[in-house]
Amino acid sequence: MVAIPSAFWPSAATAAAEDEQQQFLSRRGTLILATLFWAYVTLGDIVYHEAMRIEVAEMTGIMVFYPWEHRVLQHALMLPLLLWCYSTALRIGWRPSRRRVPQQIALALGFSLLMFWAMQIADAVMRHLFGWPPQAFGVHTRGDWAVWVSSTVTGLLAYGFGLALLIVVATWRRYHVLQLRSSELRRDWAGARLAALRAQLSPHSLFNVLHTIQARISSEPEVAESLIASLGDLLRALLQAGERDFAQLRDELGFVELYLGLQTGRFADRLTIHLQKGADVPAVWVPSLILQPLVENAVVHGLADHSGPVRIEVTWDLSPYRLQLKVVNSIGSSAAPRAGGLGLRNVRERLAVQFGGRAVLSAGPGDLSTWVATLHLPVLREWHAAAAPVTPAEQP
Repeated sequence: MVAIPSAFWPSAATAAAEDEQQQFLSRRGTLILATLFWAYVTLGDIVYHEAMRIEVAEMTGIMVFYPWEHRVLQHALMLPLLLWCYSTALRIGWRPSRRRVPQQIALALGFSLLMFWAMQIADAVMRHLFGWPPQAFGVHTRGDWAVWVSSTVTGLLAYGFGLALLIVVATWRRYHVLQLRSSELRRDWAGARLAALRAQLSPHSLFNVLHTIQARISSEPEVAESLIASLGDLLRALLQAGERDFAQLRDELGFVELYLGLQTGRFADRLTIHLQKGADVPAVWVPSLILQPLVENAVVHGLADHSGPVRIEVTWDLSPYRLQLKVVNSIGSSAAPRAGGLGLRNVRERLAVQFGGRAVLSAGPGDLSTWVATLHLPVLREWHAAAAPVTPAEQP
């Protein structure tokens, strides 16, 4: 029997920092899988040696191989040791290889060398139970040495196949768990990113509204009071919209109406608003606050381009498979084309996160006096927040 020094085994610190393989294959899983594998090895060993024993006995009349009961007892004696070796092998892992590979080899050799002695013990037990004549215990002849080498080689192959099976299963489970974690991280990242994008309602617009209210408190208190109420409704709607990824189209248009109402209070002499609403607004879902950056761009750039009146139109058009949302604002005839700013990047990034390539934003001059921003979205008639926080169900 081979004596293995205690320094060979992993320390408490090493055992605490278990190898990744052990993390993804529990003790119970290791026990069940290794036991099933060893049962298969036992059955194969019994079938092979029993067939050889019968054939040799018929030809020579001499029993060369032990009966099958011996092998059942031998494998039963080796099972606890096998489970301990596999558990230790998975725990210590293979890195650093300079240290772990010799330990893994020692485990395999130690187990395989004990296969011969387990058979010797099984034979002694069976002879005692059935009253057979005792036989010398140990290695005494060249034949005993040959049997020891043969059983060691056979045990080493069986041990290696079993360890490889456990490593493959543990690796597959690790890959599966990492895939789930990666999916969860992507979903969490998308949710956090969407929340940040939704929160980018321009603070400058809110500050300007507050200044307008302050300026009108003394001269036009009724107008200021109306603006304060509208601002409260806008902020309340903003908080509600910020808690979800999608909103009904009618709710989105309602938020746009609140926002444009405040801007009209500031620029009553210049802004004219047309918002397509009414009872015929379809019950479809759109990304929450997706229109707000486009409408804000229309107000800010429409007013900045010239000193004349500005008309802003927000319309929708529904086909069986596509929803089109359009924001049109008038511009000065000499206004330079606008490059994609923060608002447009915000919208495009949200569309990429939520729809991939199934949604498109186009923005550019409609003619010499208008600027058009158009959203092409898939038609979403159902959305369940608990089931799909990022991608709703798409139905034509």
